[in-house]
Amino acid sequence: MTSATYSDALARYADFRKTPAGMDLALMVVGALTGAVGLAYVFYNLMEQGHAAFNTSSDMAWGAPIAFYLFFLLTSSGLSIVASLDSVFGLHVFYPVAKRAVFLSLICLIAGFSILALEIGRPFRMLWSLPFSFQVRSPMWWMGVLYSIDLVLLFVKFYLIHVGDWHSRLSHFVAKLSFVVCILAPGTLGLVFGMMAMRPAWYSNIMPMYFILTGFATAVSFLLFFTSLLPRDKTTAPNVDHLYHEILPRLFFVVLLAVMGMRAGQVITGLWSNYEGMEANWLELSSPFFWIEIIAGLLIPTALMVSDRIRRAPMIQFVAASLFNIGIFCARLEFLIIGQKVPLFKGYWAGYVEYWPSMTEWMLIPAGCGVFLLLYGAGNWLLRLSETEFVENGRS
Repeated sequence: MTSATYSDALARYADFRKTPAGMDLALMVVGALTGAVGLAYVFYNLMEQGHAAFNTSSDMAWGAPIAFYLFFLLTSSGLSIVASLDSVFGLHVFYPVAKRAVFLSLICLIAGFSILALEIGRPFRMLWSLPFSFQVRSPMWWMGVLYSIDLVLLFVKFYLIHVGDWHSRLSHFVAKLSFVVCILAPGTLGLVFGMMAMRPAWYSNIMPMYFILTGFATAVSFLLFFTSLLPRDKTTAPNVDHLYHEILPRLFFVVLLAVMGMRAGQVITGLWSNYEGMEANWLELSSPFFWIEIIAGLLIPTALMVSDRIRRAPMIQFVAASLFNIGIFCARLEFLIIGQKVPLFKGYWAGYVEYWPSMTEWMLIPAGCGVFLLLYGAGNWLLRLSETEFVENGRS
């Protein structure tokens, strides 16, 4: 990048808008209000009742907070993969959403860690136990290490993009390292569940691939959701218009089909097996979360995306992405519950474990989403997530 281009980039960033746009202001206000209400309710109940505010037990050790944590962390990994498609693989068509994807990935990780901190009780113990315990045989230890590295790399990656350093040797190195980490991190998170032989409904060698695929699908739906809210008119650059109207909707349709195929295989295999502990898969058919995932999260969005003419409409993209996000959110929760339905070291003959999230657990949703929306609105206002023109000039 030339010195003139670099100076131009800094001038553009220094001259940010004095007041936020209407959409940014709305996101910040809604995020601040919902986040404050959710966090206040959760903090109050945790102070009054401790961990008893959650409906978890020795039989249902991981409840709704872990599912919400999974949702944000896997989405973050998927967004980081999308952001790497340009710098790592040279797919310049994704260039206009790269900076937005990195920022979304960063705030998803922050929101996920915030929820986890409220669930584990003593989060500051992680500051010394995670780096110094060296439990190298534990996938959970590797998950913590990899996501911590991922957080640092995302900060560095976003800073380099923000100052206009997209194509230096350092920028490419950080992008490639971040891509490797954002593949290993969700894969290791999948191993946390997939290696649990004592939980047959989770035990599977495809669990890492399932987490990576659904994380990527959620990332595409996030980008489709937020880009559908951006203004589109005749002044929109042709490459940006092509990405928003053609590439992202088609990619979303493809990943929807991939997720449907994998879920069909999981459901059929689970119902077919007579291995002890797999009875929980039949209970899944009576769960409202399962049907929300299948109908609202997969079938309806796929039907909306199947027509090239219809899926170009921003409103259709907004609806399809919203429904998928709701569906995959329910899927994460159902996944956590079903895997623990059969009592550990007993069997279905001992009765299935009953669980429904407490109000404190449900309030983690507005808490986490509020933090996310507040950060996104502020970032979209102050950090010019759509601006990429100066880098194109640098290339020319």
